[in-house]
Amino acid sequence: MTRNNELLVSTRDAEALACVVGDRHLAARFESETDALAEILMEARMVPHHELPANRVAMNSRVTYRESDGPVRTVTLVHPATADVTNLRISVLSPVGRALLGRRPGTAVRASVPGGRGITLHILAVER
Repeated sequence: MTRNNELLVSTRDAEALACVVGDRHLAARFESETDALAEILMEARMVPHHELPANRVAMNSRVTYRESDGPVRTVTLVHPATADVTNLRISVLSPVGRALLGRRPGTAVRASVPGGRGITLHILAVER
């Protein structure tokens, strides 16, 4: 039985993200980010990719969320190498990307952004 706020990650995504965490070049450049992603992967419950509910944020998902009282945004969660903020493709290593991974609509999750500021993201919709 799955709890509503449980963090779920597909084994396929977990394997790909483990490679990101283990990449020496990325780890050297983004040490705290790769460490934070590793913590999320350890916290998550892994499920076979075909069993991951369609409403869970996975790699390459389009996610619509709102920051507290801010505007609604729709982004695509991607590998760091294909991130492009101008095209709303955010890295799974970013604070927002890490916060969204494995979550479902209706979830509110905190993310720490540069400058030490904390924001709350309200997930509204997920498309895979």
